[in-house]
Parts: sequence; structure tokens; C-alpha cells
Amino acid sequence: MQSRVMTPAETTRHLEQLGLDHAPARAFAYEDELPGATYAWHTHARHQLLYAIAGMARLDVEDASFLLPPQRAALIPAGERHATARRDASVVSIYFDPAAFPCAVASVRVFEAPALLREMVLYARRWPVARRPEDAAANTFFAAMADVLGPLLDRGATYRLPRGRTRPVQRAIACALRDVSSADLSRAAAFAGATERTLRRRFREETGVTWRAFVTRARVLRALDLLASPGASVTQVAVDVGFQSLGAFAAAFRAVTGQSPSEFRRTARRSPDGEERSSSPEVD
Repeated sequence: MQSRVMTPAETTRHLEQLGLDHAPARAFAYEDELPGATYAWHTHARHQLLYAIAGMARLDVEDASFLLPPQRAALIPAGERHATARRDASVVSIYFDPAAFPCAVASVRVFEAPALLREMVLYARRWPVARRPEDAAANTFFAAMADVLGPLLDRGATYRLPRGRTRPVQRAIACALRDVSSADLSRAAAFAGATERTLRRRFREETGVTWRAFVTRARVLRALDLLASPGASVTQVAVDVGFQSLGAFAAAFRAVTGQSPSEFRRTARRSPDGEERSSSPEVD
């Protein structure tokens, strides 16, 4: 699928045309019509539940980036500045009026989507932005969905990558993410205009993790993206993201995701109706 990177002006114009912030209903669903699009920085007047029913989506906020593989969801609070990239993902968003939401949402939360929530997202597609605000069935349904979401928001922010506060740390992160397989502290320090010792110290101060832990997580998150592709080989993905052994890759992958690479790959290849998407044969 051809990816389309939208400018800030295009993003604003597209969202205004959709009328997401001006819909009369307190909650509604929107199935993205541009699954390959990258949306520039923007905000919404409503809370947004972002869920990729197939493929992989990415969410960026001011201080972090999140990957949303299948079976994970993000709740973006109203007014939170963010950007999203869909690539080949099929994305459904549910928008909630903050005044009608059962709890306060102070920051972006990324969490595992249980089967009940996944089915509710799929079912909600029958009530788009133009739905009647007096539809009692829809109102009851979205209120129940909000109640389901509440307890999930305390489960932490998995699949997070820090963005850094200062330019040197941000540049070091950008350098590493250009090619995670060869991410190197000395190269990142030179790109950031700092010594290795200074960068190592500032990196931990600003992100809360060591450089090595960051690189390992970045490699796993890149692997999530690759494993979601049809025909992906676990062994080849491990090599492509920079792991020296399959055992090290499997251990790091499970520490971040709670799954083995093979388990994740099977989940990622499921289509919205629960069937596994066809692909060419794989060799692990």
C-alpha cells in the first residue's frame, strides 16, 4: 500500500471535513478511510480510542512514541497533541465526549485490548459520526464501552519509546531509529554533538532508561512492525533488527510484549473477522 504523508494543513482540512469535533452525538465510531496515511500533529475536542483492527499503527505524542500492534489500543485524551501513522493498518477510532466519560484521562494510555473491547469496537462501526444523537441503543452501547475502558487505563503504557526533552537526546534517538539494527552510542553521540559519557548520563536523566535498554526496546518495537507483514520470518526479523541470536531476540521480545515472536506473528496476521490473513510460506 502506498503511504501518504499529510502536511499539517492537509491534516487540519481533512479532519474538519470529517466533522469529528462538531458531531452532535456524544460518542461515535470512525473507520479511517486513509489506512496508509500519516497524519501531522493535531488535537481533538474529544477523547479518542485508537485501535488497529489489522496491521500496525504508530502514535506520537510530545514525549513518547507508541506502536499499536493488533490487540493493543490507545486512549488519547481530548486536547492531547499527537500524530499518527497507519501504513497498512486498518484503523477504527471511537470518539467520546469528555463530559460523558466516566473517569478523568490525564495522559495517553496504551493497553491490551481484551476480546470484549475488540468486539465492541468492531460492532460500533454501525454508528458513525453522522449517527442520530437521540439513538438510545447507540448511547447505551457507548456508555457501556466507556465503562469497559475505565479499568483498562491503569494497566500502563506498553510499547512506549521516549522522545527526550533536549535537542541532543532527541537527535541521538533520531539517529538510533534511522537504523535500529546498527544503533551505536558513539555514532549517536557524534550526531548529537556530545561525548559518549555526557550522552549516556543525559539520556538516562531525560528518558528514565539506559541507552542499551532503549536500543533493545526500539529493536523489539521495530520487530513488531516487521512481524505484522505477511510472510515474515522470525529468524530473519531478528537479524534485520540487530539481534545476534534468536534466543536473545525471543527473550527481549517476551520481556516487552509478554508474547513470543511466533505468537505475536500469528496474532498480527489475523484479519478483522478473526481469520488468519493469507501470505506466502514462512521459514523460521
